[in-house]
Amino acid sequence: MIELKIDEPTGIIKAVGTGRWSIADVDAFFDKLEPIVANFRASGRPIRFLSDVTGADIQSPEVEARINAHSLQLHQPGDRSAVVVKNILHKAHARDAAVSPQAALFCSYSAAQTWLLAHDYKISA
Repeated sequence: MIELKIDEPTGIIKAVGTGRWSIADVDAFFDKLEPIVANFRASGRPIRFLSDVTGADIQSPEVEARINAHSLQLHQPGDRSAVVVKNILHKAHARDAAVSPQAALFCSYSAAQTWLLAHDYKISA
């Protein structure tokens, strides 16, 4: 299952995936995500994705390919995308499978969120 929500205080679009997904699950998720992204873009809001797949299984190659296809169509330069995985083995698999190749991979939720928001804060001397 893949759930989708918007964290209004941070402006992060969050997805939480658990278990194993079908191609229909992936298509349904992106059908919900695309209008949200379009609304963010239309209002000038930055696009920040945080995908938490710490409760998900490693997906089939077909599902991974479908995620990649949707992601490549959806993402634009300047978007930030972070994926939080269960452990270092899942991180290596995600990197090898090129799931969301434009995404940064993390084993820590807080590190992923910090990375997504980092460009919002300017440090002055």
